[in-house]
Amino acid sequence: GVFTDCYRKDEERAQKLLTRISEAWGKTTCLQLALEAKNMNFVSHGGVQAFLTKVWWGKLSVDNGLWRVITCMLFFPLLYTNLITFSREKRLQPMGCLARLRAFFTAPIVIFLMNILSYFTFLLLFAYVLMVDFQPVPSWREYLIYFWLFSLVCEETRQLLYDPDGLGVVKMASLYIKDFWNKLDICAILVFIAGLTCRLIPSTLYPGRIILSLAFIIFCLRLMHIFTVSKTLGPKIIIVKRMMKDVFFFLFLLAVWVVSFGVAKQAILIHNEERVEWLFRGVVYHSYLTIFGQIPSYIDGVNFNIDQCSPNGTDPYKPKCPETNADNKKPIFPEWLTVILLCLYLLFTNILLLNLLIAMFNYTFQQVQEHTDQIWKFQRHDLIEEYHGRPPAPPPLILLSHLQLLLRRGLLRRPATHHKLKEKLEKNEEAALLSWEMYLKENYLQHQQCQEKQNTEQMIRDIAQRVDVLAELLDLDRVKRTGVVEQRLGSLEDQVHQSAQALRWMMQALQGNGFSSGEDVPPVGSSKALDTKEVEMEGKPEESRPPYHVLARNLLYPGSHTLRFPVPDEKVPWEVDFPLYNPPAFSAEHKDMAVQDPFSLSLESLLKINYNTMDGLIDRQSFHGLYAVQDGLPLNPMGRTGLRGRGRLHCFGPNHALHPVVTRWRRNLDGSIIRKSLKKMLEVLVAQYPLSDVWALPGGSLEPGEMLPLKLKWILRREFWPQFQNLLKQGTEVHKGYLDDPRNTDNAWVETVAISVHFDTQNDVEMKRLNSFLQGCDPELCIRWQVLDKRIPLHANHKELLHKVSTLLGAYY
Repeated sequence: GVFTDCYRKDEERAQKLLTRISEAWGKTTCLQLALEAKNMNFVSHGGVQAFLTKVWWGKLSVDNGLWRVITCMLFFPLLYTNLITFSREKRLQPMGCLARLRAFFTAPIVIFLMNILSYFTFLLLFAYVLMVDFQPVPSWREYLIYFWLFSLVCEETRQLLYDPDGLGVVKMASLYIKDFWNKLDICAILVFIAGLTCRLIPSTLYPGRIILSLAFIIFCLRLMHIFTVSKTLGPKIIIVKRMMKDVFFFLFLLAVWVVSFGVAKQAILIHNEERVEWLFRGVVYHSYLTIFGQIPSYIDGVNFNIDQCSPNGTDPYKPKCPETNADNKKPIFPEWLTVILLCLYLLFTNILLLNLLIAMFNYTFQQVQEHTDQIWKFQRHDLIEEYHGRPPAPPPLILLSHLQLLLRRGLLRRPATHHKLKEKLEKNEEAALLSWEMYLKENYLQHQQCQEKQNTEQMIRDIAQRVDVLAELLDLDRVKRTGVVEQRLGSLEDQVHQSAQALRWMMQALQGNGFSSGEDVPPVGSSKALDTKEVEMEGKPEESRPPYHVLARNLLYPGSHTLRFPVPDEKVPWEVDFPLYNPPAFSAEHKDMAVQDPFSLSLESLLKINYNTMDGLIDRQSFHGLYAVQDGLPLNPMGRTGLRGRGRLHCFGPNHALHPVVTRWRRNLDGSIIRKSLKKMLEVLVAQYPLSDVWALPGGSLEPGEMLPLKLKWILRREFWPQFQNLLKQGTEVHKGYLDDPRNTDNAWVETVAISVHFDTQNDVEMKRLNSFLQGCDPELCIRWQVLDKRIPLHANHKELLHKVSTLLGAYY
């Protein structure tokens, strides 16, 4: 990374980056952060290891061999020869005798070797005293061991209280306890103190020697910490530490089998053994030794010898005899059962559990072995840092260093000199160092970008990204072209429609002048095309829509074979002169209607009708005011339609209708309102009546004297009619007047009142009641809640009403 480039350019500056104290990082260093994060990759870097090696050798040259250092350590006058070389900085300066001695004996590697020599001497002297010179009255050698141990205790106390960063005693104590080797030191010292206490009491002299022997074992285990500096033995010690954890958990499994087999064997063979020590031997000790092949001779009864045991368990040096026959002293326990138990026990312990332990050891070994170099380099730092800040004199001479430290801190009140791998730089030097690091970082990033561009995988990813962009552009172009084609097709349909209207007008004109044919007139255009055009016009604003009725001028009158007289847009108003206007007449007869106007256009029958007023039960008043009456026939206030008569409507003049628009919000399963284009979506109640292919609003023409349309009564139960009338009174009127209907003629037209009934909450009582009455209506009717959208399959004039409702509620359309 960046540090690699820094180390290649300038080793000295790179090492300053490692030890530079950063205020932004809590007065810590880059190296300390890597150690806290246990970043072995960084710590094992060649530049970091070169720095640690430089610290390890101190003022000595790293080119010195280990044998030279040991030789000069034993025969220090050789320092004044050329046997030992010093670092480049020291070689450039003349060094005196004392300076050479100080530079040599303060080097961490020399301090480490002297402490090893001191520690081996301590162990040899300790072993000699335990085995040869352990007298009731301590000898001078034993007192020397006590003095030596006192120096070790003082050094451990110094390490505990050593606080160069000002963290506090509690924090330093917690850091001290976390280290495994410090725990081992404390354990060894406490066991030694316990043994020394017993040793100084004459009555507990022998227990004291036993405890001191245990302390010697712990002191010997402490030697493993010394070997962590070795590249060969260091990782192996780490493997041993991790394997000890594996053994600890393995012992739980092994104890289950040992205790279970031991208790069963003891209960089957021996009757009422009351001696605790022999119980432990029979249950645990003998069962454990069986794993290693020491099988008891009496377990199968073949090699049983009564002289090797005590029949009543009275001999303290012999185990109690197994169950035997009182006559011939032969064992009577079930030998077949003990043999089977023994075989099963050996099968599970020797084959299963021990192989499991070997597999666990192998896994731990492979894990550490794969990262041997990194682990050793990471552990090496702790040892180097410890001896870098350690006093140069080894125990027990280290007490002189402790005395000097005590005098300086206690009496002279001088601050202690801390030997830490930290360096506080001047502001100018630190700024120059950071600028140099920033420059190399930018170069490194540019180099990485160039390598990524040249990388085959990166090139493939770039090509794939470009292909995706091209594919998106092609899809977008295809969509654009499709839109252009659709636009052209729509324009072509408009032209065909206009041509069909012109041809129809021409055919009607020719027929009116006597130019006719014996064959039927071929159909020109279709209502489906007109409906498509009307659907497209739904999305247009009102000012762009035609100012006159459109559906009322469809050439083919619905429900008949009658063709309207073509009426251009500019000829629709009655005020415009249209001499050629000669519309056909059509009035359908409704046999199921009790009240309807005559279908004959004779003047005698038409004079009986009273227009612009209430004609009995029939309301002939228009919402648009007074309408004109010509030759006994009312004129459509919206203009010509191309057809005379009343068509399929019931009455001449206005035919009043009612269209309730019942809506609710469209919701998810969790009750939240669904939105589209940031607007709430509606659901409208629609119905499909028998013999009809399209959906419509639940409403229609009002019968004379009725308040609700007949079609609406088909949908609702009779008991709900009054409640629905109340809902209509509470609703909002969205339209009142002329309705562009395909059934309209020159003399009869539809005028409707559209009322919006909206249920705002999903728990509305009236909506639930309405749904319950809808479920029990006529099975021939189809009723549903339809999502309100401009593409809804509904009558075109009904869509205009829905558009007004959606605008009123601010909903999506």
